[in-house]
Amino acid sequence: MSTLLRIIPIALLLTLCGCQRPPEAQRQMANYLDRVSRVLQQDWQPFQPESLSAYRFGPRRERVLSIAPLRISLLDLIVDTNDCRELQQRISERNTVLGKVMPWSHRLAYDGELLRALQHCTALLAERDDKQALQEQLSAIAASKTSSLPATFWNALNSSEEFEQYLRFADQPLPVSSQPLTDQAAIEALRELANVGAELPHRLPPERASLDALLRTLQLSQHGGQLITSLAQTTHGLQQATQMLQATEARLLCPMQAPSERSKILLNVFVLFYAGEIQPYLAQLQRLGQPWAAAIGELRALPGIPAATAQALDRLAGTEASLWERYQAAVAAHTQAWQDLLGACQSRPGQSGWQGRTEQ
Repeated sequence: MSTLLRIIPIALLLTLCGCQRPPEAQRQMANYLDRVSRVLQQDWQPFQPESLSAYRFGPRRERVLSIAPLRISLLDLIVDTNDCRELQQRISERNTVLGKVMPWSHRLAYDGELLRALQHCTALLAERDDKQALQEQLSAIAASKTSSLPATFWNALNSSEEFEQYLRFADQPLPVSSQPLTDQAAIEALRELANVGAELPHRLPPERASLDALLRTLQLSQHGGQLITSLAQTTHGLQQATQMLQATEARLLCPMQAPSERSKILLNVFVLFYAGEIQPYLAQLQRLGQPWAAAIGELRALPGIPAATAQALDRLAGTEASLWERYQAAVAAHTQAWQDLLGACQSRPGQSGWQGRTEQ
């Protein structure tokens, strides 16, 4: 392969990223692929950024559920519940200008507050024989509100910019770092939101401040979207390298099943660039990705999930075709491809040719 052909992938990578220097993770992968390509005389294709659009959430209108409005004779109810001040306050709040346009996350918390007020008021009215009809009306309202809590929960998430932002790919992958990266706070927030949904309707939603804090934690995450981008880019890179390794005939690389000068150079690439640079980055992805995928799985398992939301989460984690599972498969296939080729050349760790590595 000519020098010109070898530098084309790097040039394409620079073109795709504009005039800016690509992130370190992309440069490492491109360098690794280029070195494997030179030794094996195989071609590879650069990652296409537009492919990330596959992990974009669909329009909100497809994910927000329709909930029938609850019609209450508010004036009569307020007059008849003079002993239930808290319930009066909740009803009045919902009918203010701000109450009518409150975001779904606040509506979820509000419904919890309303149900608590209804429970308290119903208990008071149970002691009065002349309020049986009103008590039955309040019980019917409480039952309707309770049954709609799961739908309100999903609307709270699906209408949230914070939720969408956390599970949306970023324009940059995770940084290359010698220190362990963490996204624990955001992952715990996602798991706590899943826990809120799992306990509905038996446990009422938390207060608005608690829900706001969880959503804000997702918004402040520095690594959620970067993880998605890194998984997609790294999966592609590993698949390209695996194809080059698998397309190489061991008998041509290592005649007589013994190390050759070319296989020693390939072993050098494995030690210096795969084990030395790519594998530490894979470890970062595994460290962040495993709890992230588990949290998505917990959320996906909740009842009442809108079909469009379920499909979006399935593309990220949990199914065989998901981003996370495809990444896991790419890592396993790449590891096996190296073992097969190095083993055929007697250069796998523990074999006689392992010590045949030369400095490059």
